[in-house]
Amino acid sequence: MKSIPEKPNNGQVNFDDMINDLIKNFLEKLLKSELTEFLNYDKYEVTGKNSGNNRNGNYSRNFQTKYGVIENL
Repeated sequence: MKSIPEKPNNGQVNFDDMINDLIKNFLEKLLKSELTEFLNYDKYEVTGKNSGNNRNGNYSRNFQTKYGVIENL
C-alpha cells in the first residue's frame, strides 16, 4: 500500500482507490491469519513440517466491492 496517495494531474485524490487498497490489505492479513489459526502453527514454524497439513501454496482471486474490483487478492 502506498503511504501517500498519488494525485492525478488535477490534484485530486481518488478515494475509491485508497479504500480499495485498504480493503485489499485488510483481507490479505485476515486470510493469512485465518490460515495460521486453522493450521494451528505459524508460517515457517517447525511444528508444521511433515504434519500432513502443510501450507502448500495459494492462488490469487478478485473480489467485487462497491468501491470496485480488488484484483490479485
